[in-house]
Amino acid sequence: ATLTLTACAMDAAEERRLGAEAAAEIERRVQVVRDPEGERALATIGNALVAAGGAVPHPYQFRIVRDSSVNAFALPGGFVYVQTGLLRNARDVSELAGVLGHEVAHARLSHGADQARKQQGLSAAITVVCLFTGLCDGGLSQVAINVGANVLTAKFSRTDELEADSAGIVYTTRAGVDPRGMIRFFARLREQSGNAPAYMEWISTHPMEGTRIEAAERLIGPGAPTASPTELVAAFNVLRARYGAR
Repeated sequence: ATLTLTACAMDAAEERRLGAEAAAEIERRVQVVRDPEGERALATIGNALVAAGGAVPHPYQFRIVRDSSVNAFALPGGFVYVQTGLLRNARDVSELAGVLGHEVAHARLSHGADQARKQQGLSAAITVVCLFTGLCDGGLSQVAINVGANVLTAKFSRTDELEADSAGIVYTTRAGVDPRGMIRFFARLREQSGNAPAYMEWISTHPMEGTRIEAAERLIGPGAPTASPTELVAAFNVLRARYGAR
């Protein structure tokens, strides 16, 4: 069964159902890591960012996908996936939280559901099958951000990306995490792109040109935290030990 989208606005239950359908389809086609301790550690960091944004109508789910690309994606209703390539390349909890905060923001602000509503008459599950079987753009890394961030085929608008950047910075700051980690991470990956093109997956889909980095720096301003809560650092260390660079 598939959920056919209409022009009508979705309520929280409908958005959750849409995300659950897409998540079930995704998990049939990618290698989700079954690692309870790793998932708990990822959820500790992710849920701290969710809580920093205030109450939500449904719990968020954080899963790890075995894929070497530096990527993460979020489905409507709070289904968030982080690829092992991202966990391998994040140097500290602030860098991982920067990416997670951006993805949590996409889900929390209903960006994916909004994009889905624009694709009237299409089935989210059918479209996910198309993308993951290579009938559309093909390739997990490209598909992940397209499907995860938008459910269907359209990329986020510039406004959505900037809004997710801003909200993600707010969440990390409120959670007591250094929000500059996002800037450091993307700036480093951009510098390394000549030797490791896979590092550009997230950046190429979410442009990180100088004006965008400058906007983030203006938003952060003085007084932002420079350290992170010990429980979040401990959770990151669990992930680092399991999936980090050797």
